[in-house]
Amino acid sequence: TRFHAFTLTELLVAIGILSIMFTLLFIPMTQAFDNARRGRIMAELQNAGDYALEIMVRELMQATEVMPQERVNADVNDNPPLDLLDDASGDDDTLSRIDFVVRSVQNDRLAPFNWQQAYTVVTYYIRRSDPSRNFQYLDIGGQPTNRRQIFRAQWMPDNNIAPEPTQMDAQGRWLVRGAWILPDLSGLPKANPQANPPQGGLVSFNALTPPEIDVADLRFTVERRPVQNYRDQKPIAVVIEMTLRKPTPGARAKRDLQTGQLLDETDVPSLFIRRRVRVVLQNVP
Repeated sequence: TRFHAFTLTELLVAIGILSIMFTLLFIPMTQAFDNARRGRIMAELQNAGDYALEIMVRELMQATEVMPQERVNADVNDNPPLDLLDDASGDDDTLSRIDFVVRSVQNDRLAPFNWQQAYTVVTYYIRRSDPSRNFQYLDIGGQPTNRRQIFRAQWMPDNNIAPEPTQMDAQGRWLVRGAWILPDLSGLPKANPQANPPQGGLVSFNALTPPEIDVADLRFTVERRPVQNYRDQKPIAVVIEMTLRKPTPGARAKRDLQTGQLLDETDVPSLFIRRRVRVVLQNVP
């Protein structure tokens, strides 16, 4: 019996055909996997945005009063504006926080089960996931990410926790103290409505967005009645604008061309969604 081996030419032709077939299959498969991961991230962003908006819209519709956003610190000489624990320090974060008064409903899913009905303040604001660390969008340098989230605090004010503001500065901004100017409300003591007199403090504290999603922008714009007397400028609606983002699959940290250090930003644009909702305040008298 005589055996015939492949010639070198036949082997090269076979290898070439296999390479072409592998290339034709590999590229579409890689693109399909990337598209699937992108679709999953977009679904996460949309679900997170819908969840946060559903809660904020529902509770804002129950608001009986919206507190003034234009406020400065009454206990500091230069009266700095509200500065939240986001990615920048010393900036004006007035529009990234809103405080409004609601009558808490018993057995509400975000309030304690045994909480009695009483007027409380609900505050939405932006904050880093870990307020003790700097903002970090990417997992670089051995440090985990520390992105921004939307937090919700329900609390009961009193003269110690948050004295009622009574004065304004020359620019028409309220001079406030205590919780009205705090960049984070998670450290407030627990409220005790059974005390005599009732002691203000925190009723509940929740994150409305997950830590793996970065809240790139959050703005609350309060529309008020166009009258000259400030006390008659009752709020009629609140416009919520927010942008959520997450790194694109396969994205890498940029590298500084001069120093060679990794930067806290991606080499390709991140995936993001924007939401804008106008909430009519039906219960404001």
